[in-house]
Amino acid sequence: MRKSTFTTSTAAILLFQGAAALAQGPAAQQAELYVICSNGIKGAIKALLPEYERTSHQHVAIQYGTSAVIKRSIEGGEAFDLAILTQAVIADLTKEGKIAPGSRVLAKANLAVGMRAGAAKTDISTAAAIKRRLLAAKSITYTKEGASTASINNMLKQLGIADQINAKTVFQTASDRAEESVAQGENELVLAPLSEIKTVPGIDVLGLFPREFQDPIVMSAGVSANAANADSAKALIRFLTSAAAAPAMKTSGMEIAAGEK
Repeated sequence: MRKSTFTTSTAAILLFQGAAALAQGPAAQQAELYVICSNGIKGAIKALLPEYERTSHQHVAIQYGTSAVIKRSIEGGEAFDLAILTQAVIADLTKEGKIAPGSRVLAKANLAVGMRAGAAKTDISTAAAIKRRLLAAKSITYTKEGASTASINNMLKQLGIADQINAKTVFQTASDRAEESVAQGENELVLAPLSEIKTVPGIDVLGLFPREFQDPIVMSAGVSANAANADSAKALIRFLTSAAAAPAMKTSGMEIAAGEK
């Protein structure tokens, strides 16, 4: 009778070959996609990425921050495949040659006031009403270099209360810190895009800025001019602008910016 030649070494070789075959599956054939993203659309992106990774077999590494800070990082040479930032920042980086032409608008968010969950609500729908509420607040906070900062400052100036509000405002520099400080009771009100307020636990939306002070934050996606994974970056943009992504955008406080480029 012929002896079996199936040795331990043979088994090891077969196991290695099996593992190698698995490694050639869809997930391993695609390099990691590196995305840098504004906090303004963070809630929607965090909700959508798990499904995108599951269906596309594409792993996404993502970093969040303010558009202004990310812009400086890109200008300083930070490598990335896809940037999701405010429309104005994407436009600037395209002019600088950091982002390839052909960016896409994803969605926009109105500006709003947030308060600690369960606190008593008051009307802020008119200029007079929001002026009263802001003056009555013990403390106010917003991001020092956030996408909405210029619009907030403009509103306070038009209301004639910039000095009074600035005297009791805590300007935040860390990501998400403004909203978290209100949720934890450290500050009374937060001024921010609706999409940044709705996705933080422990905060209620007091209301939107009055119409005359609204300046929606528009979020766009642009592929790096030096992307190592440009095709996957474009595929993610297609997913984020698809009908399947719309519900998560809406839930997070974003509005689909139909027809905009």
